[in-house]
Amino acid sequence: MANYSLIQDSTNYKTFKNNTWITLASTLPIKDIFVSEGMTNLNVLDRKSTLILQNMTNTGSLGSGKVFKSTVNLKKYIEITNLSVK
Repeated sequence: MANYSLIQDSTNYKTFKNNTWITLASTLPIKDIFVSEGMTNLNVLDRKSTLILQNMTNTGSLGSGKVFKSTVNLKKYIEITNLSVK
């Protein structure tokens, strides 16, 4: 498997080849550069929303309502951007 490196520093996109950093572009590189210089599979960029249902435990009451609790493993779901309870 090829070893690719494509990074962005403060002003440029660069790759690491032959023990040196090579500047590829100063703006977001086109798809062909990502494929040839930085990524072997662009499918990892196709991120879609995922709905995960999780059971909650009834932990008692609070006034006239009920209290439920559940733990979310943030190491398992790294890219959580929204949580809602229904």
